[in-house]
Amino acid sequence: MTQTQIKDMKTLYERLSEVGFPEKFVREKALPDWWDEEFETKPAAVVEAAAYVSRRLNLDIISLLKSEVAPTFRESCKTKFKRKQGTSDQQILIAHCMAARVAEMLAYACVTELQPLPNSAKCVRDEILKERQYVNLEGLLEFCWSYGIPVVHFNGFPRSQGVCKFDGMAAFFYKRPVIVISLTHHSPARLLFILAHELGHIIKGHVNNNAIVDEEIDPDSTDTDEIEASEFAVELLLGKPDIGYYTPRYFKGEELAAYAQDISRRDSVDPGVVLLNYAWIKANRTAIQKDKSIIWATASKALKIIEGNVDAPKLINSYARKHLDLDKLDGDSQDYLESVLEE
Repeated sequence: MTQTQIKDMKTLYERLSEVGFPEKFVREKALPDWWDEEFETKPAAVVEAAAYVSRRLNLDIISLLKSEVAPTFRESCKTKFKRKQGTSDQQILIAHCMAARVAEMLAYACVTELQPLPNSAKCVRDEILKERQYVNLEGLLEFCWSYGIPVVHFNGFPRSQGVCKFDGMAAFFYKRPVIVISLTHHSPARLLFILAHELGHIIKGHVNNNAIVDEEIDPDSTDTDEIEASEFAVELLLGKPDIGYYTPRYFKGEELAAYAQDISRRDSVDPGVVLLNYAWIKANRTAIQKDKSIIWATASKALKIIEGNVDAPKLINSYARKHLDLDKLDGDSQDYLESVLEE
């Protein structure tokens, strides 16, 4: 069957919209800054636009240009999706494939050679504690980059119906592991646990040159890989895989912040991690939704007192900028990755 190449931008935008990319998103994220509607009247505009879109959104360019073929993603590795109940692999596919493209660029531009990794959470923790009072986000970022594991925060996905995001992803590109954190949260302690969990997947051998996408990291998961990765994260951050902080007392925000800081000094644990661990255990011990809400609201207030105005996603990407050689990438990939790191 002879395939027909599409010849106008209107059709290209319609085809992209059908798979979850609205025209506004394509213009803002998938095309270069200099692109405008006047350029779209030129005969070669569709082919050039398809080239940019395919590179940035990880789509197969032939499928974009041939009207008889539905736009399809380039999947460069086999992926395990750790999904919430009711979510399909297809709903996470857009976010995963876009994040995979970013991860691929990071792996290619990383300047640090991959080093043999420690084989346990204790070894990673002991190494970080040589220089720090406790394992925090900056300490674990420094560890990952020093071993040649790029880490990025990326959540530039379309806000389309049916497009699901994820908490974290661990994947291999160019024979090196890469971690993508996608949860939109300003708390360093909150994103620290995701980073530790994804590192656990890597060190425990769950990834093996493929990818794992955690839609939501659930400490109560019965999945073997998820149990091992969460236990790794808890041991790395708190010192033991089964430790937990609990008291029957109900604190106010300032009191809870002081409690977490006291525990932090005693146990060499990030005070934000103490807060989150305490809130999770305490909330799980009550069946009353109102009490759960109060516990988490108090923890959020205490977290704000301890962490201040730190922007965790920007902190993560500031480390990426210091460890990448963007000149290794082609011009458009440089522009796209720079825009990702600035978000």
